[in-house]
Amino acid sequence: MNLVEIEDKIINNYNKLKYNSSYVSNAGDTSYVGKDLIQLREAIREFQDLELIKEELNAINQTPLLSTYGDQEMFTPSQNASLSRNIDSIRIGLDFLLRYKTQITKPQHGLYIKLPEIVNFEDLTKVANDLKKAVEIPINDQQNGGYVQIQSAESGSIWLVISVGTISAVNLIAGICWAAAVLRKKKAEAKIFEEHARTLELKNELMKDLADAQKQQYKNILQAEAEEIAKNNYDNNSPEVIERLKLSLTTVSDLIDRGTQILPSSDKELTKSFPNYSSLDLIESTIKKISNN
Repeated sequence: MNLVEIEDKIINNYNKLKYNSSYVSNAGDTSYVGKDLIQLREAIREFQDLELIKEELNAINQTPLLSTYGDQEMFTPSQNASLSRNIDSIRIGLDFLLRYKTQITKPQHGLYIKLPEIVNFEDLTKVANDLKKAVEIPINDQQNGGYVQIQSAESGSIWLVISVGTISAVNLIAGICWAAAVLRKKKAEAKIFEEHARTLELKNELMKDLADAQKQQYKNILQAEAEEIAKNNYDNNSPEVIERLKLSLTTVSDLIDRGTQILPSSDKELTKSFPNYSSLDLIESTIKKISNN
């Protein structure tokens, strides 16, 4: 998990991460009642893969908290003390981490790029070449002062932090990523359609016609998406520029299929212009004539 993902989890779950309990007299061994436990469990489970607080999480896992389901449960004094101490410790650690994240210098106009799985230098070289086609070439074609400069890299899943110089460059990449996700969806739908057609045992000639029609539809969508991006982001809409955009779109589509994510580094509002990578099957083209067909 990288700092981008950690920041979102902290923001979404920090207020749930509270342990409230009270002493109950004459209750035997389980003399403390813990309250508001449902939301506390939700928060704890969100942070189970965070190595920074592994020791505290292991201690909490030794209590019955995660093996029970009610919003209130009874705990022994030692369990109550462990929950109170470790949850307070987690809150302090996450608060520090969030403050650290907000103080890190990040480009005003930049991107976070989550790389696909990389095993060796050959993989790294291929990804670097793909990112050149996906990001650097279209930004250079825009001729609007944008550039690509690697700022840093984060561990966990490898994320590159790059500066692209201008807000128009960020918007360009947002449009490319969105259209690439649409193309990825269309390609997947075509594959499903083709597999279904095979089950109908159609004649070879008809199967070929169907496959050719699917390929032509994909080419038409690719052309339309490239032209729309050029119209909205470039002064130069020459055939050469459109062809390079088409290469960028197909490359980004393939990268997304392999697990790549590209997001803006600073402005959270801009994130809405990029695809939701956890709901790629729901994405629709921004071009009306494509969306309505």
